[in-house]
Amino acid sequence: MAKPSHNEGDPVLHELFEKFNAQLISPGGAAALLGVSRKTIHTLGEQGKIRVYRSADDDRGRFGASHGPKWVFIPIVDLREYAKRVGRPFPEKDIDLGPPIPPELFEDDDA
Repeated sequence: MAKPSHNEGDPVLHELFEKFNAQLISPGGAAALLGVSRKTIHTLGEQGKIRVYRSADDDRGRFGASHGPKWVFIPIVDLREYAKRVGRPFPEKDIDLGPPIPPELFEDDDA
């Protein structure tokens, strides 16, 4: 099993997930929910119509080139409100987080 490279992970990302009760989605997922392109999602963020949270750190490729932020997330509540404002369909039910992870998957963790 892979060893963690940090003690706590990204504290800014943890805070963001706490703030929104983990109800965040990637730009690609947001685009799929609204039936638009990822570019449109980024444009909506630039226009201030939805909030887009990005890491301050760049993800560096194999040869040191920047690939953009390490993570980008959008609050699902913003997508729901935007869809309502413009008349786009959006799932009515709350997001189902699915069943819990079976405890036996954690038996080999050293953490």
